[in-house]
Amino acid sequence: MSDPRSLAAALQPIVLRGITLANNLVLAPMAGVSNLPFRLIAREAGAALCFTETVSAKGLVIGGAKTWRLLRTSPREAPVAFQLFGSEPAVLGEAARRLAGEGAAWIDLNVGCPVKKFIRGCAGSALLRDLPRAAAIVRAIRAGFPGIVSVKMRTGWDESSIVAPELARIAVAEGAELLSVHGRTRAQQYTGRAQRGIIRSVVEAVPGTPVLANGDVVTAQDVFDMLRDTQAAGVMIGRGALGNPWIFEQALSLARSGAARRPSREERLATIERHVGLMASAYEDRGALAANLKKYVTAYAKGMPGSAAFRERVLHAGDADTMVDLAREFFAGRKQAA
Repeated sequence: MSDPRSLAAALQPIVLRGITLANNLVLAPMAGVSNLPFRLIAREAGAALCFTETVSAKGLVIGGAKTWRLLRTSPREAPVAFQLFGSEPAVLGEAARRLAGEGAAWIDLNVGCPVKKFIRGCAGSALLRDLPRAAAIVRAIRAGFPGIVSVKMRTGWDESSIVAPELARIAVAEGAELLSVHGRTRAQQYTGRAQRGIIRSVVEAVPGTPVLANGDVVTAQDVFDMLRDTQAAGVMIGRGALGNPWIFEQALSLARSGAARRPSREERLATIERHVGLMASAYEDRGALAANLKKYVTAYAKGMPGSAAFRERVLHAGDADTMVDLAREFFAGRKQAA
């Protein structure tokens, strides 16, 4: 895809019942990353939808304050998709009912997280080895939630058990209205390459149901290559947006004009300052604010000359103000002190 007309044709709104997404580019749910400030930054940069960090259904039902903090949202990001994880259908169903009571419009089920904590609890990628349980969970969420229900999955547990097409059919039969597929197995974690052919097989398994393709999308051109290779309805961008939320805007620009604009140093700095301000409003604990900011501030400089030294200085900074000062120094192009 190189003709802007063909690129523009690839970026189409997604319509699900009463919700119309402006385009088909969405921000993935990423633990410790997809919090409210980052979601707002992504929406401002062109993402049509953002998924929250994955949230424990059991924690939500128990009423844990930490869990509910992860669900903080803003009218500026509506609609937003709340992602839940868990292994007990009844608990997931109750969590869905409670979110419905809070006005949620979209719930997503995590069937992809590969971390050991999830696996030990028979949640996340563990459900790839228990499709009947996955089906029961989707059914329970659907029964308790009148809004949109979606499922995010990996391709399978390992290369010998690729179950995504089968799981997709099951999920749709139980009421899921959209699917997203990370093109790796649980065994791959984040190594190797996302398998676009398997994502395409999921698309073909559930005609009429929108599928979002996810994995290894780090440039605007990757967006269109992914759409071409998978024939998916849209693209879900995860790690490629950390430090580069402009990837959404760049894809839209590439479709409009055939060129993806690169953000200037001044724009990067302005975004960091805005991001820090949003984070400061979200975190009352200054220590937690500083700890959570570091991954974002360092990511904005990734690949730039001097970024390694900048990263070290930010990682040793003790507060948000110091990080902002370091960013102003770095992005102004002045030599970093040793």
